[in-house]
Amino acid sequence: MCYSAFPSPYNPSTANKTCIFSGSDIANKPMEPLWGRGYMSASGMRFPGRDDVRTMKQMGVTLVRLYDWAPRDRHLDFLNYCHELGIKVLAPVSNYFLIRGQGFENRETHIPNLIRSFSTTGVQTQTGTDYHPAIAAIIMGNEPRISGFTVAECVQFTKDWVRIEQQQFPGFSMPPIAHPVDFHPYGGRYPAWGFFTPLLEGLSGTTTRNLQSRLFLAPNTFNDAFYLFDNAESSGKGYVQLTYEMFHKPLLFTELGNARSICSHGNPCQLWVPNPNYLEVVDGQLKRSIAYGMRHPEQLLGSCHFQFDDKVWLCPTGDPPGGNCPSEGAFGVFSHTNTVLFTVNYVPEDFTIFDSGPCDHEQLEPDQLTRNPTYEKVVNAYT
Repeated sequence: MCYSAFPSPYNPSTANKTCIFSGSDIANKPMEPLWGRGYMSASGMRFPGRDDVRTMKQMGVTLVRLYDWAPRDRHLDFLNYCHELGIKVLAPVSNYFLIRGQGFENRETHIPNLIRSFSTTGVQTQTGTDYHPAIAAIIMGNEPRISGFTVAECVQFTKDWVRIEQQQFPGFSMPPIAHPVDFHPYGGRYPAWGFFTPLLEGLSGTTTRNLQSRLFLAPNTFNDAFYLFDNAESSGKGYVQLTYEMFHKPLLFTELGNARSICSHGNPCQLWVPNPNYLEVVDGQLKRSIAYGMRHPEQLLGSCHFQFDDKVWLCPTGDPPGGNCPSEGAFGVFSHTNTVLFTVNYVPEDFTIFDSGPCDHEQLEPDQLTRNPTYEKVVNAYT
């Protein structure tokens, strides 16, 4: 399950102007009222929790894909809770660290901090004994073409990651590594191939820390099961088989889903209308992915449904009367509502990032979520 379940007024374009949303880090300790059973503020006040992680467990989810991760934040409780419930985590390297002019140039500092924050301590200031047992793999960046970095940054960052692992964390285990890519050809024959080719070529000479056996491919796709598993572009073979035969690396779909709405007019879109086939597409994607992965585990490691909830800044209260939300916001198993479950009042000591401070009068208002029809398709496939 792809998980980034921020409530209103979260918006990625303004998140870093606040203390509570800074870094867009859903696994941060102050976000526990969303993902956990409850939260104890530094003030001594206790607040309830929406318990999204347990909801995902009850849905049959065994793997959570995250998007942003600020190593200065505190992640141990999130990782421990996932581990307690038997859910693994795809630990993310945020786009920030791969973009030139942002974090890329400071890799020698950022990479050790990230590794420590992925460790059994959950924070960048303390080195644990190993990567946290909840972490299934490390995913670096998301959708380079859209996000502002290239394959060159991915190659260099990955080389530096395993070199620093070897130098500073030689006793740590070696989780798999991937780079989530949007389903654009990037100049290749099939989607993502034009990115996978130079990525793997650029890393082909790097054997540090068994990198070659750790690499897997991570496409984000909303194509239907016929394309993925039967016949991609009249080739007579599904995309998964074609891609494995080409690169000899396993795949994991880091996004897989279909939106409730589609654009019917204009570019940019001026009118969104209901997508009549989205439930059929989601059902086929998940059931066929699970079946194919069981038959061919060397080719397909798994898939992450996109996503737990609608994007609240695009789709704040589900599908409005007379039309649907923009498709990018309408992939959620759950939609948001205007019903606030409770209000969390923070004090400055609750936060580790003060760039947008002072962190006075910060609040979080977890909202009641409502199930979309996609919910039943996911649960039926997963359980």
